[in-house]
Amino acid sequence: MDNLQLLRTLTLEELGILEAELLKKRKSKEAVWGLWAGLHFFGAHRFYTENYLYASIMFATTFVPSIAIILLAVYTDLESFNYFMLWVLIFILSGSLLWSWIDAFFLNKRIEEMNHEQERNIIHRIKGMDH
Repeated sequence: MDNLQLLRTLTLEELGILEAELLKKRKSKEAVWGLWAGLHFFGAHRFYTENYLYASIMFATTFVPSIAIILLAVYTDLESFNYFMLWVLIFILSGSLLWSWIDAFFLNKRIEEMNHEQERNIIHRIKGMDH
């Protein structure tokens, strides 16, 4: 059953409860865009949208190569193997950055879907229905 049909079955009191619960649990597009703008390469927007696996991968593909590049630059003289490793790390870091920019095209849809699902879950709880 779609959310609009479920909303039609609610009383005024239940609608008030729904609105109060949604205010507490709704994800904000402004917050996710703020996180994306400041920390997109670390996957902060993915952590906010509770997509922990992808967020962790985004964080790892940014943090690990960054630290490795710094360590290579500081502690080696960039001989042949180290030079190759430097370019591999830069490639991984560039891929992570590109991934986060592509991810931006799907942020609004992801937030809308999360809020829609949250609304449905709250309505089911209010009505005492199974999901």
